[in-house]
Amino acid sequence: MTFADIQEKLGNRPAVTSKEEQELNALIQLFNNRNFNQLITAGKQYTKEHPHEGGGWNLLALGHKHLGNLAEAINIYEFLVKGAPKSASFLSNLGNTYMMVGRISESISCYEKALELDPNLINAIEALGLAYLEIDQADKAISSFKRVIGLDNNHQSSLYYLGNLYLGMDCCQEARDLFKKSSFRMSKSHYLECLYRLGEKELFYQEYSKLVAGGVVNPLMASIVSHASVRFGVPDDNPFCLKAFDHIYVGRIEKTDGFTDELSKKLIDFHNGNKNDFRSQNLLTNGKQSSGNLFLLKEDFAQELKIVIEGKIEQYRTLFSNSKQGFLTLWPQNYELFGWLISMKGGGHLRAHIHKEGWLSGSFYLNVPESPGKDAGNIAFSLHGLNYPTDGKYYEQKVVEVRQRDICMFPSSLFHSTIPFESTEERISFAFDVKPIT
Repeated sequence: MTFADIQEKLGNRPAVTSKEEQELNALIQLFNNRNFNQLITAGKQYTKEHPHEGGGWNLLALGHKHLGNLAEAINIYEFLVKGAPKSASFLSNLGNTYMMVGRISESISCYEKALELDPNLINAIEALGLAYLEIDQADKAISSFKRVIGLDNNHQSSLYYLGNLYLGMDCCQEARDLFKKSSFRMSKSHYLECLYRLGEKELFYQEYSKLVAGGVVNPLMASIVSHASVRFGVPDDNPFCLKAFDHIYVGRIEKTDGFTDELSKKLIDFHNGNKNDFRSQNLLTNGKQSSGNLFLLKEDFAQELKIVIEGKIEQYRTLFSNSKQGFLTLWPQNYELFGWLISMKGGGHLRAHIHKEGWLSGSFYLNVPESPGKDAGNIAFSLHGLNYPTDGKYYEQKVVEVRQRDICMFPSSLFHSTIPFESTEERISFAFDVKPIT
């Protein structure tokens, strides 16, 4: 049976029998239990026996997607959309998969088509808002998240995303109210951040105590509390990392580690070839950042670099094996590597920020041009960033020199920035995070 035959059946499928329904429920159970390898095996058998049943193909694609087989997932979803073009769900799922590999404009097109078919498909509305954020269309993103909340005023993730947008616009009171209603991801840590930025010191420490008592450990909370310790002159007791400066590591990735000049050139050519959309990055001046997770690409440069980075992360953990810092003793059992490219031209720089959804962060330097000026092009670390109020207190900064093929790793709670440089060459680095999977 050809794909064309299957597509025709998808558009005009027979009624599902009780046996098919039982088998489909078994696939759903595998998905819910995160048994993705078994899901793919069973899904292939199910779709072979029941090629007309779109739900089976959808679950097969989800299995591939969760195992990082994105090319296979996209192939299935594109075929589903062709066979059942009136399915808003298939269009939305295709858009989600495009987003993961940085095909932002194509994902937006999918979401828009899905919403023409089903204007109240909440997942597609929210996903469209996230896609707009990737291309710096904040007004449209705000409208999308408000639209979701209008349909469900307790929608946890859209409350969170809208709160983040308001926080980035320094609308801290509006953000605070949204985060207070949400329990999604780091909502409570962002609520703490709002209290801190609004100067509500007593309530700030009350809420902080509640988070610690509840076992909350993350880079965002750590960066806020470390900043507050300097500002207010109180001991830093955050459970993530108390001695972040002492856990900055700089090493090398040589050709003998398995990443050749040829692979490096392929990675740079991929970035400059603009095969995928670039991500909007308001912290970045005179530069561009790739979108999606490059570790999900099947290209040899991405997979071989991933192996090398995984080895360097284990070296880091071995080096600091005697450390009692929480980010090492509480190392996540399940995590993913998320990687992206950043390039800057002369005069470019990256303002101080943290990686709140990371755990351990790093940069591998593919090209660092020579530049006049003290520390030009180097990476600077501090406990201060994001225009947090300082009350005139001094925040130490540590500048680390980086060269081509250096790799720098550090706790994700540590603010870091790139010092401006002047050169006709581009400064190109590959950044990555160890991201806990919850």
